[in-house]
Amino acid sequence: RRPAAPPYRRFTSSEGYPIYVGRNNNQNDELTMRFANGNDLWLHVGGGRPGSHVVVRLPRHKTASLETLLDAAALAVHFSKARGAARADVIYTPRKNVRKPKGLPAGAVVPSQTKTVTAHADPDRLRRLLDSADDRS
Repeated sequence: RRPAAPPYRRFTSSEGYPIYVGRNNNQNDELTMRFANGNDLWLHVGGGRPGSHVVVRLPRHKTASLETLLDAAALAVHFSKARGAARADVIYTPRKNVRKPKGLPAGAVVPSQTKTVTAHADPDRLRRLLDSADDRS
């Protein structure tokens, strides 16, 4: 038998921070609402397009640099319906600003106090991130 697939995709930012990406709606819920800590950074492709939830695991009292933010945004775009776009807006906020009201379907959340970063297509950044994938976590 093959071992069970890891629950989330795991990548590493240029600064060495782990970046987790949900594989489906149920994993998006699990990743965002149970796995992520309040200080972790939560990202999702903007414009109401479907896509994976992305979480950057940050140490206490640390914030993500622009490079880490752009790394995570590139993954948010890659694992969404915006894949292949020359540029796409990605919303982000600390995980503590993401809620899930009762009755919402799997994968649906309500973020608040979001900011937006524009991710431009950068094949070199994406290749480095995809090469950093750790399927053992």
